[in-house]
Amino acid sequence: MSREVEEIKAKLDLVDFMSEYVKLLPAGGNFKALCPFHNEKTPSLMVNRQRQIWKCFGCGEGGDVFNFLMKIEGLEFAEALKVLAQRAGVALRTQDPALNSEKNRLYGLLDLAARYWHKVLLDSSAAKEARDYLSQRGLSWETIEDFRLGYAIEAWDDLNNFLIKKGFTEAEIFSAGLSVKKERGTGFYDRFRARIMFPILDLHGRAVGFGGRTLKKEEAAKYINTPQTSVYNKSSVLYGFYRAKETIKKNDLCILVEGYMDVLPSYQAGVKNVAAISGTALTGEQIKILKRYSNNLALALDMDAAGQQAALRSIDLALAEEMNVKIISLPFGKDPGECIKNNPQDWPDSIVKAQAVMDYFFGSALSKYDISQPEQKKKAAKFLLEKISKLGDRVEQDYWLKKLAATLAASEAVLRELLVKLERGFGKRVGVKKTEAAQNRPSEDQELILLKRLLVLAFNFPQYFFRIVESVSLDFWNNDLNLSLYKKIVLFYTRNTGSLEKLSVDKLGTEIWKIFDEWLKRDKPDFSAAESKLLEEVFLLAQAERGVIEEKAAKEELDNFLKLLKNNYLTGEIDRLKQTLEKAELAGRPAEELAQIYLKLNELIKQKNIN
Repeated sequence: MSREVEEIKAKLDLVDFMSEYVKLLPAGGNFKALCPFHNEKTPSLMVNRQRQIWKCFGCGEGGDVFNFLMKIEGLEFAEALKVLAQRAGVALRTQDPALNSEKNRLYGLLDLAARYWHKVLLDSSAAKEARDYLSQRGLSWETIEDFRLGYAIEAWDDLNNFLIKKGFTEAEIFSAGLSVKKERGTGFYDRFRARIMFPILDLHGRAVGFGGRTLKKEEAAKYINTPQTSVYNKSSVLYGFYRAKETIKKNDLCILVEGYMDVLPSYQAGVKNVAAISGTALTGEQIKILKRYSNNLALALDMDAAGQQAALRSIDLALAEEMNVKIISLPFGKDPGECIKNNPQDWPDSIVKAQAVMDYFFGSALSKYDISQPEQKKKAAKFLLEKISKLGDRVEQDYWLKKLAATLAASEAVLRELLVKLERGFGKRVGVKKTEAAQNRPSEDQELILLKRLLVLAFNFPQYFFRIVESVSLDFWNNDLNLSLYKKIVLFYTRNTGSLEKLSVDKLGTEIWKIFDEWLKRDKPDFSAAESKLLEEVFLLAQAERGVIEEKAAKEELDNFLKLLKNNYLTGEIDRLKQTLEKAELAGRPAEELAQIYLKLNELIKQKNIN
């Protein structure tokens, strides 16, 4: 097993693999990204391509490609091994019992069902009506092959019998969501019968569930889907996303549509960065997945029919996550499928013309309400304030609030007061438990890791001591222990500047501990037990890394850490000012006072953008 693991790690590049989940940016000799395992706005996850390891200095998670996949997908080692082996083209020993885990058997069962139904669609005379239907909908055989469409014949136990012959049990077929228990007596029957089958794939291209469309007009349910199973979590899967994800990342845009028969014509027409929510509202888990690939979202959903409320909930949730949302309006048809069938070029043209969601809402409100009438103006204000309240960014909220006040010729102060009330209600509805400041404040663990790394670099490369002391303000530290130790380190530097400068020129890192020991004996600084323990750890780390890290790599690492510390500080200050602003608005403070807070807030945001 260890040989196969090492072979997989040798064949897979960690940077390329992680790029499918997070946006990695060059950071000297490393790469950095926003950590997907905790909430942050400043990148603290670092990836080293040379050593093929990753580490988050915010939450402490780290490891190799296996650790990353297991953590982000919630997989057991056996599942991660199988996924990565397939990705790397490494053959695994099938006799290994780990590969026969319950989930892996379900993945195998679902893949076999998809292949069986696909073959039935292609070859069986019983599937002629299904083939004719797909042809009438304009789907090519290439698209049908790419998405592995299939057909379940009209029989009670066709799939069940096939899978049992292939070595699977009735219990496993039921666990995969492909059969239903008989109401009377014992046994099971096929869940899907006389339906066109749409395999639903996870991020790794594994079939995890199915959607089935009936061809019978009298059938009450046009579509039925696999129920929730141990491998199919409806709230974290989007139809078509596996094939769309690379194009989404490349185009920096995800287009969301309603259903399977919107995704397929779009893909066939050349617009491949498209996925479907299958008639439901987006979930927080789906949005987190989308944000790994792009922060830009365009929705082509039915805003006037029964799905309107689900569409609005999706928009609200995406806005709360600070995604850039646009609305696609179609020139023909009720959905992209109809639009493309009428004129394929209308679809990409509509995407280009998509409106920013707030512009769309403003246009909708002004066309619906006559704002020259007081009652109508009140309704328009209520509708648009509800939309503004869902925006996750306070500066963006301020922009649209000012626009609303100008559009309605209404008092901005009154609108702000109404907005605060709405936000309180929205926070309760979505279950907000922490303030934004509390979520974004750097953790004590992150601070401790950063302090240790800075000291290791300083003691191994004395030439950087001056830059650290000059760049790192005492205000950067939230933790009392870290602040106290850093103060003493600054004191050490100021009392030994001449000696340290000489070491900086000669680059004699090995001599610095002698100077430190002499300072301890001479000045007798009062180190606490916790501070002494930290210094011992720094000493051991510095000794272990001496001669291992080159100066260029150390400088790049130092640059990253200094930037991260400052960003953490600015984030905390920005969040503190946002809270101050909220309280001032709620208290009805004078406009001049609010303006001063805005100026300070904008200055900090500008500093953060420059940093």
